[in-house]
Amino acid sequence: MKEFLKNDTISYNLMSFTGYKTLILFSLMTEGPKSYFDIKEYFENQPYVREKFSMDTMRVYMNSFKRVGCHIKRIREDGVSKYWITDNPFKLKLTQEQKKSVIKIYKTLVKNLAAEEIIELDRLLLKLTNYIADEEFVEEYHKASVLKKENLEIVDQLLDCCRAHKQITVAYNSPRSGIKDMEMITKRLVYNSNKLYVRASGLEYNQDTDFLVSRIVEIKEVKAPDENFESSKEVTVIYKLMTDGHVPDLIQNERLLEAGKDYAVISITGNNMFYINQRLLEHSSACTVLEPEQFKKAFVEQLKEMREEYDND
Repeated sequence: MKEFLKNDTISYNLMSFTGYKTLILFSLMTEGPKSYFDIKEYFENQPYVREKFSMDTMRVYMNSFKRVGCHIKRIREDGVSKYWITDNPFKLKLTQEQKKSVIKIYKTLVKNLAAEEIIELDRLLLKLTNYIADEEFVEEYHKASVLKKENLEIVDQLLDCCRAHKQITVAYNSPRSGIKDMEMITKRLVYNSNKLYVRASGLEYNQDTDFLVSRIVEIKEVKAPDENFESSKEVTVIYKLMTDGHVPDLIQNERLLEAGKDYAVISITGNNMFYINQRLLEHSSACTVLEPEQFKKAFVEQLKEMREEYDND
């Protein structure tokens, strides 16, 4: 331990190597069905193991799991045997108060974390549900989970693409026109209004748009962004929001500039004027646009036109 604290490195003499491999295998087999080849590949690429994992070794570990009370199920998929631990004696027991607290804390956290952090939190808690002996609580958590309706493979692909701002072509299930191919340059994942989006520059309209992740059927192509593509310029709008002493809920492209007793001054940045306008209209009469002057004038004209439409009716 002293060596680890000093050098921040792991070495075999700092841990029980057999114990470490046992924990890795236990974790893999509680996630879901795994073939011998899945496990072998994982151990060969695991940074602190990097060694061959034979079928005989796997049998020894599985027999040990059985002796301590684990239930191991075997299935065959496409002619390949897969194994997973369906039950184990190490499950946690939670009181009613603890169960309510976990769900409450989770719902609070997802309101205040970036989308990528929410996904990591969600995956951690989903993994922990494998060790909780309470089906009712696990079902309740799955209902609250951000990822409950998402294709996790697509979520992983989008995370990788966003980190490198890749240009992708997706099959997108549009509510108006059905499934169609859309090309975009990815920026980041966004969690808003209890839904997961990918924010990207759509090449068709050259502006940032939030695409609902659950509507992405397939990522068909991934490549480096077109060097000749120039995204439309972003605009920063500053507005004053009457808050009645409440802390305002900000979205990811907003920043709190000033907070008073009953107001907040907020900036919102983007190149999609429709989304900026929609955000300001959400606040109704509690919102006053301060700058830039050109946007302010255009926004006021838009409000006048809306008022005239209602007057004409």
